[in-house]
Amino acid sequence: MHDLPEFRAPVRYRPEIVVALSELGVVPLPTTQPRIAYSFLRALYTFEIRERKARRRELQAFFGPQPIADYERQIEVLRAKYWLLRVRLRDWVGV
Repeated sequence: MHDLPEFRAPVRYRPEIVVALSELGVVPLPTTQPRIAYSFLRALYTFEIRERKARRRELQAFFGPQPIADYERQIEVLRAKYWLLRVRLRDWVGV
């Protein structure tokens, strides 16, 4: 698991991080610790992954085996969408 450090409030998120978070529906306040925003983002990502897996199972139950390439492509799209999860939290905040 990632080391999720605490930062002093008010937290100054970098502008590009604020934009990326807001595109995903996450709007942190200056009092919101980055670890909380990260955990929420991670939960959203996990939810979307599970949704894709469930959909794949439904399709397989109805139509039989489905090509794995379609599922893998969907997962790659999600990884690109949630690129912030690969950024260290200390890089989320300005100096």
